[in-house]
Amino acid sequence: MATSLRPLFLTCALGAVAFTLPACKRASSTGEARNVDPSQIVAKVDDAVITVTDVQDRINKQSPFVRARYTNADKKKEFLDGLVKFEVMAAEAARRGYDKDPDVQRVMKQQMISKLMQKDFESKLKVEDVPDADVEKYYNEHPTEFHQKDEVRVSQILVKDKGKAERAYAEARALPKGPANVMDQKGFRDLVAKYSEDDESKPRGGDLSFFASDSATVPKPIVEAAFNLKDVGDVAPLIKTDKGWAIIRLTQKRPGFNRPLAEAKRQIQQRLFRDLRSKAMDTFVDDLKKKSSISISDENLAKVVVEAGAGSSPVGAPPPGTPAPRPVGIQPSGAPAAPTHP
Repeated sequence: MATSLRPLFLTCALGAVAFTLPACKRASSTGEARNVDPSQIVAKVDDAVITVTDVQDRINKQSPFVRARYTNADKKKEFLDGLVKFEVMAAEAARRGYDKDPDVQRVMKQQMISKLMQKDFESKLKVEDVPDADVEKYYNEHPTEFHQKDEVRVSQILVKDKGKAERAYAEARALPKGPANVMDQKGFRDLVAKYSEDDESKPRGGDLSFFASDSATVPKPIVEAAFNLKDVGDVAPLIKTDKGWAIIRLTQKRPGFNRPLAEAKRQIQQRLFRDLRSKAMDTFVDDLKKKSSISISDENLAKVVVEAGAGSSPVGAPPPGTPAPRPVGIQPSGAPAAPTHP
């Protein structure tokens, strides 16, 4: 039990400072700290020094609530002790060679890539860099995103015989009204199932979906009657159409909108900026590749076997007694992921 609790104890003891790693300065081979004002050194840990700036920066990066804990000398000493513990453990890990561990090296590379992206790539790109001409072009090419007419949604019962339609209409009128009344909605769907002869809308409970006043897909008499309905739940009088008699019930109303370019500009810039940044990233990485000596062995890559879930054979493994196919090569799961920028 003691052995299993030790890693947990160390994690708890150092967890509070794991995110407060100071930018410690390393000393020279003579033991003197380089480029560090001795009057600013708060602590030394072997060849590393912790300065006033290190402690101050790390405390001030915490939330105001956490910072308030370290306003007196004792608490500052407690915080410094956490940094010292962290350096002691890091130094011991390095002495044991863990700084050469592939996982540690991978994390370090990921951190370096993150810094590279922040300092040398992303800082040079701004949303405002998107040309106004591109913004205007997008606005004009996507009118439905910024302009929408008033729309309504109705359900219909369509029958060929007027007498049958009148009976359906009378039952529909007798249904309780109100958009929040579930029985009302269900009641009309039941009437659709009972009376409607329209094979297209009947399976959907008579739903005709949303349409505007200039719709070319919904018969004009139904469009006109639908837009004359005032409240959700209202039922229009019998409507004569080319296919027979229709009874419609208003189920939803959706008001239109009209956003001018000046109002939509920032939204469009942000959308186009993602594309701009992605293209800039591709160019940035391509240029780096050109400066590097890169060789790839497709033959060795094809040797990579991807294991399936527990209890299963590896992906691509052949049934017993059959020749094994060439395994599919993929990127190793441990490879550093390319930076992503949502």
